[in-house]
Amino acid sequence: MTTVGERAVTYRPRAIGAIGVEQTPGGWTVKHYGISALRDTPPEPVRAMGRLAVARSLPREFSGALRQAYCVLHEDQDGCYAVVGWWSPNRVILHSRTWLADWDELAAPRPAGGHATACVWELLVMAHERDAWLRHVIRPAQPDLDAYRADVLAPGRY
Repeated sequence: MTTVGERAVTYRPRAIGAIGVEQTPGGWTVKHYGISALRDTPPEPVRAMGRLAVARSLPREFSGALRQAYCVLHEDQDGCYAVVGWWSPNRVILHSRTWLADWDELAAPRPAGGHATACVWELLVMAHERDAWLRHVIRPAQPDLDAYRADVLAPGRY
């Protein structure tokens, strides 16, 4: 079973890139990113795990919120992870849930144990999302959600 933070890991750059923006049935707009230690981008079964994590994370009722979120998918030798982040109605508090799944259980992600939030690769994407949120939503007189959704971390190995 995949656990968080127990296996020794040597830092090596991993492929990171945006993999699309989707609308959820609940009215959320979600920016998706992929991180992989195995290939250039996570395949569809991993992306489906991320969409399931999004569906299980985002609140149905969130009065006054702009309903903008992101999902950072991460595949590694021992399994897959998804960090789902969304902004509060006051626009300055980030809420998040972290999920993990073994390779043979991608359809059944479970909440990460030990209050785990994110690893160093996922935090890179989260830092970019924070900066994009400030640039396009918080600092301007009027939020520019189109610009926020278009502002993604440049693909590369980080």
